[in-house]
Amino acid sequence: MTREKLNRTIRSSLIDMIYPPRCAVCEKILPPGAIGACPDCIRALPWVRGARCVKCGKPIDSPEREYCLDCGMHPHWFQEGRSAFLYEKGARLAVDRLKFYNRREYVGFFGQVLQALSEETFPRWHPDCLVPVPMHPRKKAERGYDQAALLAEELGRRLHMSVREDLLVRARYTGASKKLGRSGRRKNLRGAFAVQDNVQIPERIVLIDDIYTTGATMDEAGSVLCRSGVKSIFFLTLCIGRGQN
Repeated sequence: MTREKLNRTIRSSLIDMIYPPRCAVCEKILPPGAIGACPDCIRALPWVRGARCVKCGKPIDSPEREYCLDCGMHPHWFQEGRSAFLYEKGARLAVDRLKFYNRREYVGFFGQVLQALSEETFPRWHPDCLVPVPMHPRKKAERGYDQAALLAEELGRRLHMSVREDLLVRARYTGASKKLGRSGRRKNLRGAFAVQDNVQIPERIVLIDDIYTTGATMDEAGSVLCRSGVKSIFFLTLCIGRGQN
């Protein structure tokens, strides 16, 4: 072990002694060997299981159906997407703490979750790179960080995959969309994204974000990317809403 690596290990151990890692869900101190969340909370998380929409990955009530009602009624700019959890219960608590309360220590755990999704999907998606759904610079300055970029960087590090933060930018500041319906979200996001000038355009990308609800964000970003030359768009998110199943 090099001196530099030894020093990092010692610093990390001291930090863990002073500020022991806590479960991302219940916030109790983690038992030895646990990463990100305690075993009981991991089992209780609302994992997306069973029949799911072949397009967005949302749970559906019958394995005989291919699409959720939303994807059956509305075309999308992306080819396929997957999410780990329903945006409910402990998963919602943990993601909201990361998103709104600067709990960046959860990024490692969430990166592990996204890595598991990538092992299921990337062998058939064959992506060239990861692209975080960008936050507007004003909002990033207010919050101090961009959670989608943190997630993409963590997943890229784990997979040794390129993360293209130079490709897609937030061109227009938008208000919160969480209280808006489908049409309101789409109107709110219209013109929100742009592709940077004079950048190399990959053929196949995976958009990374924290939550998928109606798909308005993925579609607005996807439409801009497709018009710029991207051939195939996929997405991974931590959580997905139930919506119309």
